[in-house]
Amino acid sequence: MIIPEKVNILYKTYTIDFVDNLHDGAIDLYGHIQYVDEKILLNTGSSEEQQRATLVHELLYGMDDIFNIELEEKQIEKLGSALYMLIRDNPDMFKEGKAL
Repeated sequence: MIIPEKVNILYKTYTIDFVDNLHDGAIDLYGHIQYVDEKILLNTGSSEEQQRATLVHELLYGMDDIFNIELEEKQIEKLGSALYMLIRDNPDMFKEGKAL
């Protein structure tokens, strides 16, 4: 999975930025979504795999916001992990081309 510079969620285009020492007060964060600024921040201190998993997690927040799904944090955590594993473990499924 490649982390793009930008990603579209319906009518919003989120810019993906990497930030050193990302935190919210005293809590270190792997990532954070800024709805108004349309940015997704990823912590540069995380491994590449953690950054990819975090991107999926933050994208779920973006979809939840735009479609007003009202998922809870635990639901986003579980769904994010499940989707990331699906993408990671089946990379050919997401390539352009004909089905077998």
